Amino acid sequence: MVGKIKYIGIFLVFSIFFSCKKQQGENILKLAELSNYKIISKTRINDSITKINGENKEYTLEGNINTHYNSKQDWWKFRNKRTEEKYEIEYIFLNKQIENQIKIYRDGKLYEDASKFYTKSFDKVRFNFSFYFPVSKFKTKLVEFNYTISDSVRRKIIKEETLICKENNSYYSCSIPINENESVIGIVTKFSEFSDDKSDSIMLAADKIFVK
Repeated sequence: MVGKIKYIGIFLVFSIFFSCKKQQGENILKLAELSNYKIISKTRINDSITKINGENKEYTLEGNINTHYNSKQDWWKFRNKRTEEKYEIEYIFLNKQIENQIKIYRDGKLYEDASKFYTKSFDKVRFNFSFYFPVSKFKTKLVEFNYTISDSVRRKIIKEETLICKENNSYYSCSIPINENESVIGIVTKFSEFSDDKSDSIMLAADKIFVK
């Protein structure tokens, strides 16, 4: 008999293991804490955006700060001085700062198994999306894309819909037909489940990426 069902939301719950002599786990979000860096330079881009560069004994960083919200914005880059491994984190602001996409590079190549990101392409009549999530021991139930199509000229919402994405080995794909001057935004969610033997429960997890 199935026990109690619980739900948890996950944006990022995984550790990155660096290739060093003492294999140790380090949470990538800790890597991005500005208090761990000496800020070397600040460049004002406009009234609300400032670009900063910083470093500590192990890493360098560069990225933009939105001074209006006092939050990180867009893609931030981090580099391990010793191993040359690189990490990129995309930040967006939705009432609070959110870590949206993460890309991890090893030996100059994107390490898809531990990254969380999406790609999109346009073939004249449709947008084609590919969604990548970190490999997990959790069992994936489904990946759905809640999206909105808008006319960018008339500034009007055309359609709001949900698609179930197709699994393609290491990623999930969705294709959305659109017309001229239309754009797509939305949220893709990966629903997973795993058992908690101690509490006899089935845990449900939801990992999201905001798409724009």
